[in-house]
Amino acid sequence: MLKRWWYKWSLHQKAFFVGLVFTFFVAVSAALVSYQMYSRTMDRYYRTLSENVAQTAISILDAEQVEEYTEQVTDIYLENPAPEFADEEEEAAYLRQYDFIWDETYEQMFETLEKIKTANNVLSLYIIHVDSASKTCVYIVDGDPTENACLPGTWDIIYEQNYGIFENPEQGFPTYITNTEEFGWLCTTGVPVFNADGEVIAYVMVDISMDSMMRQRYVYMAWMCVIICGVALIMLMFFLYMVKVTLERPVNALANAALSFIEDREDREKRGAGGSLLEELHVHTGDELEYLADSMKQMAKDINLFIDNLAAVTAEKERIGAELDIATHIQAAMLPCIFPAFPDRKEFDLFASMNPAKEVGGDFYDLFMVDERHLAIVIADVSGKGVPAALFMVIGKTLIKDHTQPGVNLGDVFYSINNILCESNSEELFITAFEGVLDLVTGEFTYVNAGHDMPFICRGDSGFEPYKTKPCFVLAGMEDISYHEGRTLLSPGDKVFLYTDGVPEATNAAEEMYGLERMQRILNENREATPEVLLPIVRKDVERFVAGAPQFDDITMLCLEYREAMKLDDDSGNARISG
Repeated sequence: MLKRWWYKWSLHQKAFFVGLVFTFFVAVSAALVSYQMYSRTMDRYYRTLSENVAQTAISILDAEQVEEYTEQVTDIYLENPAPEFADEEEEAAYLRQYDFIWDETYEQMFETLEKIKTANNVLSLYIIHVDSASKTCVYIVDGDPTENACLPGTWDIIYEQNYGIFENPEQGFPTYITNTEEFGWLCTTGVPVFNADGEVIAYVMVDISMDSMMRQRYVYMAWMCVIICGVALIMLMFFLYMVKVTLERPVNALANAALSFIEDREDREKRGAGGSLLEELHVHTGDELEYLADSMKQMAKDINLFIDNLAAVTAEKERIGAELDIATHIQAAMLPCIFPAFPDRKEFDLFASMNPAKEVGGDFYDLFMVDERHLAIVIADVSGKGVPAALFMVIGKTLIKDHTQPGVNLGDVFYSINNILCESNSEELFITAFEGVLDLVTGEFTYVNAGHDMPFICRGDSGFEPYKTKPCFVLAGMEDISYHEGRTLLSPGDKVFLYTDGVPEATNAAEEMYGLERMQRILNENREATPEVLLPIVRKDVERFVAGAPQFDDITMLCLEYREAMKLDDDSGNARISG
């Protein structure tokens, strides 16, 4: 409950609560400590006083007389141990047997005790003998002249907490403080009296009333509480004032300035000049709050500058985004995207797709007729991504199409293209590319591989298998590199599948790659499908594998199906379009 209230309280309420609790504990602690110190001091004073009175009495009394009267009393007590009296007459009869002791010397000893008692204002001053057998103390002489005095032979039990007197009689009764209904608060001590042989013969006992002192102690405690509470209240008020001046006002100023920061900015934009309330804030406390205020003022300036720059950057980004969007459409328009690409040709079927990782990609593909009987297909991957790769892709695509001519060896085509790209490659980009040319009449498939992934070829019903080629060096990597043309023969019904590394290297959240094995499996499961159907199936399988993980590379695929041989014109010997 307190925690819920605490978060709803203001800083002033929290400061008041903390100050009140702290003040309360300080006041209570101060009162308790003061009371304990006062009590200990007074207890020590009364203990010292009682011991001094007892020592004074011992120094004045004659130890031989004390020993003589002690022997007389104890002899009678031991011969006639005190019984449990049935009434006062029986007790009086018991005490009368000690009347002979009251001689002149005993009277002097009594008067001496009385004078010491009166002079030191003690409640009781008397001499006793301790009987260890019956665990009782027998009064020898009591310096009390009133009727409350204990006559010689009067006995009383020794309480268990004082049994130490039997083991160490020479140490006497330790000074102790008690509170009884009959006598109230008493400080009692017993000092041993020694004879000439050093033996304990009796004890001088002193009782000092502490009732008045205890009343003074309570009064002291009351006044101390009043004084401490008053001082604590003043301290609390001073604490709250200091908190308000040094903490609440600066913090509230900071809070108000922070809350009005956006409004101040909007007003400043309307009026066109001037600083915000936060920037014009003045806090001079000479401590961390002033440092915080200066930091917030600097932060406000930085934020305003950042917002101004952000607005400019956002506008520039929107412009670049719009241009990138246009570039995306331009790039897409540069790639053959209308299928079937050659609807009047029945000898083959083609389909291709590209999914860039960014707005524009570095992958590209192309398909074009070199002449009436030769079909060229190209797939390539430019190192890097984004706009630089896209621009380099445009150059590479244009050069490949322009240099692919009837009867020209594909190795020579890539040799020329490589040297041209190396001349203007300041960004040190390169291209992996695969170009193949299909003779529609004979089914001969010539190709050149510039560091690209090997194609997969499906021959009849045997399924897709990787077709190992001898890859040459990448394009734009080094001048005067030789490229070798390869050849293979396709039969009607065969398919050629080309792809970039974005397909096998597609990665899921567990950082596992899609791989060539998965790609070959999905190709073979759908080997009967047409290119237009097969490529979307592979794409969906890749998406299922990555399960929403980010796409880090462009994904480009191309599939060519050789359906039937092109027929030649019987009269001229020239190729003619079938159908």
